[in-house]
Amino acid sequence: MGLADRNYMRGGPSGTGVPATHAALGLLVGVFVLGLVSQASGSPFLSWMALEGAASQPWQFLTYAFLHDGFWHLLGNGLLLWWVGPLVESSHGREGLVRVLLLGALVGALAWFATGLPGLPGSTLVGASAAVLAAMVLGLDGRDDESVTLLLFFFLPVTLRVRWLMAIIWALTLAGFVFSELPARQGWEAWRPAWQSPIAHSAHLGGLLLGALLARRARREATPEPRLRIVVVEKPAARPSASPAPRTEAIPARPAASASNPRAELDALLDKISERGFGSLSEDERRRLDELSQRLR
Repeated sequence: MGLADRNYMRGGPSGTGVPATHAALGLLVGVFVLGLVSQASGSPFLSWMALEGAASQPWQFLTYAFLHDGFWHLLGNGLLLWWVGPLVESSHGREGLVRVLLLGALVGALAWFATGLPGLPGSTLVGASAAVLAAMVLGLDGRDDESVTLLLFFFLPVTLRVRWLMAIIWALTLAGFVFSELPARQGWEAWRPAWQSPIAHSAHLGGLLLGALLARRARREATPEPRLRIVVVEKPAARPSASPAPRTEAIPARPAASASNPRAELDALLDKISERGFGSLSEDERRRLDELSQRLR
């Protein structure tokens, strides 16, 4: 069964209002159109949004994600968001998708900024790739055995399992960062770029890591912690003596705990809890304690 056959792919996210996926896509397309107007008019009124390396401003660590370097850059991120956005919304809600997109963009920008220090000047970061990759990791978490068909180079269909898709993305991102982006931005002599690429693999890596952390947190919150049922049974109060003077008569020994003497068996279990704690009881003893407490209540 493929992803398209699952319930979460048949309908949109629950609730009313505009899905966050549609709103995010609308923002990306709208800013792209404004960028075309900016280029055509010769007025760079969107230049304040790009992340400018050492000259970066605080707001640019988020606003850069709304800009794209051309139509194909926007199309790639848009298609990926259109696919994984509903997956995140169906399991984490609209707020969950907005959260992972914003955090993914922020962590991706921080990763790109940190790995470029001190580095060579003049680099600029744009694009929502880090944000979308974070949403991808979160949305596909737990669906490793699902099959998905992708259009390689936008026309060649390739079908593979989600686990292999994510493994390929992680491998390409790490390889691009180590062998291309990092040495190119640092200008090292001992470790030079194996190939030239404009892709910000460090930002992608930051988005992937953020998505993995959020997915792990979501799995932990979805798994209920085992609860220990503790039954407290109070011992019957001792009857007051008719005379305050100490009695010299012998006190009979407590009867041995057995199935024929439930009170003595219960007292023995309570004494064990008092001396060693509730964790010292075996499974059979805990079950017996529950039965006796219900019986003698």
